[in-house]
Amino acid sequence: MYVPRAFTQQARFEAAVARTEQRLAPHVVSIIPTLGNDWVGEPAVFFMVYLADAATPRDQLLKISNQVEDAIEQQVQPLERWGVLPYFNFRSQSEHAKLNPPALA
Repeated sequence: MYVPRAFTQQARFEAAVARTEQRLAPHVVSIIPTLGNDWVGEPAVFFMVYLADAATPRDQLLKISNQVEDAIEQQVQPLERWGVLPYFNFRSQSEHAKLNPPALA
C-alpha cells in the first residue's frame, strides 16, 4: 500500500508549509494544513488559510487568494513532491474571531 510522503514525513511537510507562510506575509497570518482523504478517498491536504484583514481589501481577495494558492502549489508542491491533492479554504482574521470567540476564564 502506497503512503504519501506528506504522511510519512509530516514534520518536514509542515516545515515546508511554514516557510511558504512566512513568504506570504503580510497578507497571510497563518496556514494550517490538515492531512486526510478527500471525498473519493484520495490522499489530500486541506489548507486553512487565515488572511490579514488590513492586508486584504475586499476588492483584492480573489487576486490574493489565487496568489496564495499558486505560491503553495509552486513552493510546497503538495501533489508532485508530497503525494497529496491540495484543497484550500480561506478565512479573514475578523471572520475567524467571530467564529471562535475567546474562552471565558
